[in-house]
Amino acid sequence: MVVLINFLLPQEGVRHEEPDTTLYVNDREVGKGTLYVTESLLSWVSGTTGQGFSLEYPNISLHAISRDQQLHPHQYLYVMVDAKLDPADMQELLPIDARSEGNDEKDDDDESETPMTEMRFVPENSNSLDAMFQAMSQCQALHPDPQEMNKNFTAEEDIYEDAEDDVFKCWEAETDAMPYILASDEAYNQNGADTDEAMDIEAGQFEDAEEDP
Repeated sequence: MVVLINFLLPQEGVRHEEPDTTLYVNDREVGKGTLYVTESLLSWVSGTTGQGFSLEYPNISLHAISRDQQLHPHQYLYVMVDAKLDPADMQELLPIDARSEGNDEKDDDDESETPMTEMRFVPENSNSLDAMFQAMSQCQALHPDPQEMNKNFTAEEDIYEDAEDDVFKCWEAETDAMPYILASDEAYNQNGADTDEAMDIEAGQFEDAEEDP
């Protein structure tokens, strides 16, 4: 995740733009601004300070719509980021009179083994949630997780290896059956040789019979 002090509004590949969207970071309200869902980044810019940030899609592990107002008073687009938002950076997104002094935002969670930040984007028009979600899904599909691709590639390799093993087993089974086939051929050849010897003996008997008179 990158926090930009001089934020440039996205100009290309914008799939959805949602104004009047309130941002909550780890349950803290940051402010109201505009959410931009682009093909390369998910961006939000504050309508008060003009500051904003952009998220790269590979760093977004989950996005979903939440309509349960028992968990939150508003319906929102939930985004889980595989990174820890620096409280000092978040201060830049707040109006000056709302910024706190020092590092009050730091807590024991900063020492967590798996850094993670939760974001909630609450549009003023809740009917836009479906369009926001669909746009995010389409854009995130353009940036597949390399780890997932490696897993799929490994799975395909395993499938080919299993197929080769099956072919090898079939070849072994056919090879095991070969002695029976060869035995039959040998028996056939042996019977054929016996028949030829019998015919030669009979022919000799006829010749002896012709010579006796």
